[in-house]
Amino acid sequence: MDVFELARRYHDELGVEEPSMATMAAEFFDDLGLKMAEFLKGEGYAVISTKFVDYDKSLVLDVTKGEKRFEITLRKS
Repeated sequence: MDVFELARRYHDELGVEEPSMATMAAEFFDDLGLKMAEFLKGEGYAVISTKFVDYDKSLVLDVTKGEKRFEITLRKS
């Protein structure tokens, strides 16, 4: 899968709104963020929002399960 297909998935499935941010997320993390979200959903978590922080090279998933809410951060090293 090429970077633009991955960027479209980051936009459609995870809600990374800005196209350039979705493309950067795809370039930095390939499909790792998508696989993590899929795993979390399979475990009963709901992905509330996702944002890409370009200056920090991080993808932040805001997830919830029941009354508990978490932020999961992927950071490019």
